[in-house]
Amino acid sequence: MSKRKGEVSREKILSSAEHLFATQGFHGTTVSQIVALAGLTQAAFYLYFKSKKDILDEILLTFEQQLAHFADVGVQIRENPLTEVEGNLMHSYIGLFQLFGANKNVTKIVFQIGDQGEELRGRIINQIRENMKENQALGIIRTEVDTELLAELLVASIERIVDRYSLDGETGYSAADLGRSLAGIICHGVLTKSN
Repeated sequence: MSKRKGEVSREKILSSAEHLFATQGFHGTTVSQIVALAGLTQAAFYLYFKSKKDILDEILLTFEQQLAHFADVGVQIRENPLTEVEGNLMHSYIGLFQLFGANKNVTKIVFQIGDQGEELRGRIINQIRENMKENQALGIIRTEVDTELLAELLVASIERIVDRYSLDGETGYSAADLGRSLAGIICHGVLTKSN
């Protein structure tokens, strides 16, 4: 089944906006540039979006929904035996790096947009922190670990790893390499030993 013309036009606008926001910044991009890149008119733009801010909000919401699964990995960990924690983390981190790699423009936008990016980052950090606190109470994470700091460190580390390794395509690291390494560091430096 083929997509309707309106769906195709809307996707062209979103794709063009993602590219331009990532390369020129949100404030450095105009609606005229978005529609020119999409091969459409401004009238077509306003059929689907009220403003370029409307597009940014949709891009961020979609990305946040995709990230929610990975930010909630702490819940998934406690649903499985402790002996499977490292494998579960590795699988989740690999998926996370694949998501970032498949959404390079959106990832760049999130890292550079300022307040909205900070709000999204803050929500993810809070979710991770709360999951870690619950896992701490269950004896999965050592009690002396500061979950607030660890959540901040984890998100900052992932941001830097994505920026440095998984987005430039020249480092030779795959999503699997990055996910395996990060899971190993977290598990052997943070988690309690299994019996």
